[in-house]
Amino acid sequence: MLIKLNGGIEACVDLTSLSKSQIGRCNSDKDPDLLPITSVIRLEAELGNPVVTRAMAELHGCQLVNPQEKGEDGRCLMRDNAEMQQRNSEFQAGLYAAAGDNVITHGEALRSMRDLQALKLKIADVETGLTEVLAKGGQKGDLKLVYGAE
Repeated sequence: MLIKLNGGIEACVDLTSLSKSQIGRCNSDKDPDLLPITSVIRLEAELGNPVVTRAMAELHGCQLVNPQEKGEDGRCLMRDNAEMQQRNSEFQAGLYAAAGDNVITHGEALRSMRDLQALKLKIADVETGLTEVLAKGGQKGDLKLVYGAE
């Protein structure tokens, strides 16, 4: 999946120091070869999503926590929704621009995959926010009207 999310075998050859045949073996369900950890880290960094690291943690009953993300008390459903809409717009604009000449290049497809992955992550944030609202039985907004600059 990591190879597929990074644009396939050819793109992963460019991103790692591995040969096409080695990445191909790692991509095959029938071959026992695994990607070296340094390649996994590089591909996860390029993707912006630690999919293999997350899966390994979950296999051991653990969960990844991003220390840069605010906890439950810092979540804002409206901000998450606005960011989700922005990421959706970026994804759509990139895909339309790529298809404008009736040819989608490898680089354009890879960029669209990254934009889509960012959108999926933000959708998960909105879903979490809505789940929290459901769990509380509803939520009153905390919006304030401010006149002038302070």
